[in-house]
Amino acid sequence: MVDKRQHIRVPFSAKARLSSEDIIPADVTISNLSFGGLLFHTTSVFELGKMVTIHVSGKFKNISFKERVVGKIVAVHRGPAGNSFGVRFIAYLDPEKEPSLYQWVENHEGKITPSFIRNSTGEG
Repeated sequence: MVDKRQHIRVPFSAKARLSSEDIIPADVTISNLSFGGLLFHTTSVFELGKMVTIHVSGKFKNISFKERVVGKIVAVHRGPAGNSFGVRFIAYLDPEKEPSLYQWVENHEGKITPSFIRNSTGEG
């Protein structure tokens, strides 16, 4: 399968908190990120098409940050070791709204991260 993503996913390892209107908030681990989406892993189960808010906190260039992104689950992989979910953001990362996440992707965009998850439209 040919990867038709508009933006390359880059390595990004962070813990985050996922929430939605009708679910109990869940802790997730993000493994890669692009300007248009991310991949997260959790033991929780979420449905394809679910709109979610992901609160990411961490350090970038030795500065703590707390940023959030909103997106739709567009890919689901369930397995015995856990579940992986691809999220497409409702808007691309913005250098003013999500400066740390944006800068991370911009600084690492030349390093391709392969992904075993592909969504139905090929975007992400």
